[in-house]
Amino acid sequence: MDFHIAKGDKSMLENTQSNELSYKSTRETAKILQVSLGTIQKMVETGELIAWKTRGGHRRILDLSIERQLAKRHELLRHFCSKKYSILGVFSNAEDIEHFENQCKTFESKIFCHSFLDISEALMSGVELRPEIIYIDQKVNNIDQYHLLHQFNKNTITSQIPVLIHQDIIQASTELSQNPAVLSPFSKSKIYEYTNSIGVLENMIKKALVEKVL
Repeated sequence: MDFHIAKGDKSMLENTQSNELSYKSTRETAKILQVSLGTIQKMVETGELIAWKTRGGHRRILDLSIERQLAKRHELLRHFCSKKYSILGVFSNAEDIEHFENQCKTFESKIFCHSFLDISEALMSGVELRPEIIYIDQKVNNIDQYHLLHQFNKNTITSQIPVLIHQDIIQASTELSQNPAVLSPFSKSKIYEYTNSIGVLENMIKKALVEKVL
């Protein structure tokens, strides 16, 4: 069997006989860790997950390495909940800013909001403030949202910042599928979809914070 082992992980296998290994498929692992299949591939290549391939070419992920990743995320969440993080928010009106900031006050994590109505100001502030997360409100005009995503993705600083956008904007993007300049922002790997549910929004913020440092 061909193992992919990170430095310091050999002890995980030395104490376990090969016929006693418990494992998951790539798809099962992606579901457990709530990431894409491509992310699992990268985690195997970097040694974050220990894996091998069967004779049929199917990858198997060692359960112990999955459990280690889950434990790491749990500790990170505890760490995040004890600190204060900044979100750069882009909105279409002052009422939505107030609503969003009040929502953030109810979250377990301590969130400080930098809220903007002007798109140009938001773009410049994204580079200056370097927030942990960028949030684009669903009521912002669709074309303006595409423009923001495109510009954030072009900049070397803001392209590394997770972006939260409403699920409707991705669905609406199919209407503009003939324009590659519009679709290019969606190739960005750090885009997270949210819904109108407060719980979903908070969970996506936590997920974005954790995966930013993994």
